[in-house]
Amino acid sequence: MVWEAALSKRYNVVFIMTDQQRWDMLGCYGSAWMHTPNLDRLAASGCRFNAAYTTCPVCTPARAALFTGMYPSSSGAAANQLSPHRHVEFLGDVLTRGGVAAGYIGKWHLCGPQGKYYGDGRCQGGFLPEYWYDGKNFIDDVGQDGFARWRAGKGLAESDCWGGRVADRAVRFLAERHKQPFVLVVSLDEPHGPCSAPESFYKLYEGTTRPRQANMADSLEGKPATHRAFLAGHPGGHVPPGQDPHNSPRYYGTASFADHLIGRIIDAVDELCGDDTVIIFTTDHGDHQGAHGLLGKGPTMYEEVIHVPLLVRAPGLTRPGSVCDSLISHIHLAPTICALAGVEPHPQFQGADAMGLLADPAAKITDAVFLEYNRFGLPHTHWWGCMPIRCIRTASRKLAVNLLDLDELYDLSDDGGEMVNRIHEPATAEVRDRLHDRLLTWQEERLDPFRGQGWWARPWRPGHDLDPSPPARA
Repeated sequence: MVWEAALSKRYNVVFIMTDQQRWDMLGCYGSAWMHTPNLDRLAASGCRFNAAYTTCPVCTPARAALFTGMYPSSSGAAANQLSPHRHVEFLGDVLTRGGVAAGYIGKWHLCGPQGKYYGDGRCQGGFLPEYWYDGKNFIDDVGQDGFARWRAGKGLAESDCWGGRVADRAVRFLAERHKQPFVLVVSLDEPHGPCSAPESFYKLYEGTTRPRQANMADSLEGKPATHRAFLAGHPGGHVPPGQDPHNSPRYYGTASFADHLIGRIIDAVDELCGDDTVIIFTTDHGDHQGAHGLLGKGPTMYEEVIHVPLLVRAPGLTRPGSVCDSLISHIHLAPTICALAGVEPHPQFQGADAMGLLADPAAKITDAVFLEYNRFGLPHTHWWGCMPIRCIRTASRKLAVNLLDLDELYDLSDDGGEMVNRIHEPATAEVRDRLHDRLLTWQEERLDPFRGQGWWARPWRPGHDLDPSPPARA
């Protein structure tokens, strides 16, 4: 009964995200090596989602799904340097219409002139302009010398860092707005490059080595040629068999710096409005970090880049220390934030809200998540440039259809490292074809602008052609 009352309650929401942080880079997800005490205490006081997924392993498309509620190619932001279509609205627009004060502080990387990484300093997305603080605002504050010093990453104080200033403004927003309905997005650039933080955080990892994964020695035999091209484009990314993986104190140290900043925001929520405020944490996508010999993110659907951390603390809804193993996608977060804030979801949203999982982590809202990739960015012609991928991931299997390359099928129940591509194995044909049918249905239902014959008639499914005369749409 308490949960029923909580489900109808109007909450404030603080939505915190980092950039390019793999799901297992948190202590609460089992890493004894990472230093993330504040995210660990958030997990201990709320619900940890073990099967959360991005919609695309690239920054702008992933962010488009979070803040438009649409899959990247549906919104128009199908790659970096591409903005959503002009008719597409953002989460801030929806919340503001619903009478909620919507703030956004930090990295946007979603639209702007020529898709500039650091933005143009102008508020976008329907959020409150007085709190907007993108990379251009940071550059204007610290000047070109201060910006160069931050990028160099040496001798920095917290106040010298973009993330430190984002956290300052987040705390100010909470102090000024906590007595009225609000949703605050705090978007940290960390641990994405340039991986800059006060040096005390780098020291946490100096002289250490990361735990080795078996799939670091993947030969990529039987895998798409794109993966081998991706490996060739990242010299030094491969970890030779039998060797310990090299560690980047700056990258992992910056992740721990982000955790420190998140701790400041959690403390402010607890002090000012903890009983009425939901805290959500995630990241836009992961990072290969040597898995399959690869670095960074790009044209693959391996778990290391698509599996993301997701923590939610919702007073009266989530049980402290609870764990949800049910599948959930970033596509579900915009409608969930609206539901928590008591605002009607936008008709453009392509996912359902996940309120049921907050009250009952054993529940299910879907038995599959869907992902896409189109190209890394407009200027990027390496890694084959345009490489359209559509992917379905269920609890135990994954099918990735690489439109211009070899397709992939993995049985995650006995090959969690995704070492063996089973796309051509006769024993897998039945389940493979079922997944393929679902993937095609998903493309049709959302009017994927890239859908067509090529996705249907795959080499392993000859004669499975797209109907040339489908029923007319109303």
